[in-house]
Amino acid sequence: MGFAGLEIARSGMYVNERALSVTGHNVANVNTKGYARQQAMITTAPYLNLMRYQIGLGASIQETRQIRHLFLDNIYRNENTELGYWETRSKTFQEIQTILGDPMGDGLQNVLNQFWNAWQELSKEPDSLTVRALVRQRAEALVHQINHLGAQLDKLQEDLNQQIVLTIKQINDITKQIAELNVKIMQEEVCGDNANDYRDQRNLLLDELSKLADFEFTEMQNGDVQVTLGGYILVTKGEQINLVAGKSDINKMFFVPKIEGENIEVPVKSGVLRGLLESRGDVSGSIEGITDPAANPVPASANIVSDLKMRLNVLVNSLVTQVNNLHRSGKTLGNPPSDGEDFFVAINPAYPLEMGNIKLNDNLADLDNIVASKSGASGDNTIALAIANLRDNRVIADVSGMVSLDDYYQTIILIVGTGGSEAKKTAENQRTLVNSAEAQRQSIMGVSMDEEMSNMMRYKFAYSASSRAINVIDDMLETIITRMGLVGR
Repeated sequence: MGFAGLEIARSGMYVNERALSVTGHNVANVNTKGYARQQAMITTAPYLNLMRYQIGLGASIQETRQIRHLFLDNIYRNENTELGYWETRSKTFQEIQTILGDPMGDGLQNVLNQFWNAWQELSKEPDSLTVRALVRQRAEALVHQINHLGAQLDKLQEDLNQQIVLTIKQINDITKQIAELNVKIMQEEVCGDNANDYRDQRNLLLDELSKLADFEFTEMQNGDVQVTLGGYILVTKGEQINLVAGKSDINKMFFVPKIEGENIEVPVKSGVLRGLLESRGDVSGSIEGITDPAANPVPASANIVSDLKMRLNVLVNSLVTQVNNLHRSGKTLGNPPSDGEDFFVAINPAYPLEMGNIKLNDNLADLDNIVASKSGASGDNTIALAIANLRDNRVIADVSGMVSLDDYYQTIILIVGTGGSEAKKTAENQRTLVNSAEAQRQSIMGVSMDEEMSNMMRYKFAYSASSRAINVIDDMLETIITRMGLVGR
């Protein structure tokens, strides 16, 4: 055995010391986010051939490997992408429901009801200045509510537009770090080492990136990870291509993700970024350029705020147009009576009558100019009654056909409520799937303190046994060297 035995025992001490070091590293990082436990791979050292004999040379560390499961990583990231998408949509619907008052729409609906009721009261007392004052007051409240609602939705849409810019910046920050880690990993692993801690950092960034958009990640044999979005490679080796918030071809006020230096929009199918793009929509939601908004149903799409604004603007334009048509067709209370004028007018005549651009006709400050009569005769309530009945008249087109203004608004509330409920429920289900996928990952890559303590004792005893073997071999060699040949002297 001799000196070969010393080498065997030495190798035993070395590999178990290394294994203890790996175990200690695992224990130290038990609470480190994204850390994957490591394992020292101990293998038999090459044996020595001596004539007919083979002498083992102990053990060696083949590698310190990272315990991960790529299949589970992919499942987690795919589910995380969907979670980001549905959480974003759910949050947008929640903000809209807050703006509208509540899921039942008591905000605008309540003001509309008071407006119709005021005209109903005027139809009972068409010559009353007190009731006319009530009509003007309720109309002013309606105008304020409509314009305020439009301003809030405009702000929400602009906030979403800015969130798109910030998300694109966040993507660039992450891809830059991934490119830098690619270089570090390739430099370390070119010599045969495993850059496990750098890989942990990179995998954590890939997890974070997966929530933002539907990225594809491909690891090469040299340790490099390629990051692709919509068919465009954003990261390869140490090179990174930035996304920029470029102007949309549909609406120059809106931003979309484009490749830096090129006017190419990157298609995004899921994740937070897709959720933001759909929440904001492709257009502003104005009815400008539409000849007859009331006759053109708004087509259903995945867009949230822009579709909602379009539907509300169609409702507002239809209401204003119908009221104006009737109001112009009657006579004032003056002596002699004069022709009626528009009840509502545009703040800026260059733009359509829609949210944010309506006000009462200034001439209505004179209550005599509020039209209740068709003929101008005392007691004639024809116009006031016709306007009061507008709430139930089928004057606006929906996908189901012609509907009343009230029914059209209730359809809007139903769309918001149903969309919000679906988004919330799907987000909750998706969160469960993400948590399940993470639990599966952690069952493999997570640090188990019980297992590490068991390994620590095992390596400790093996180390002690190897050191004891060295002592025994040392005693044997000392006997051979110092005492052989002394017998018989």
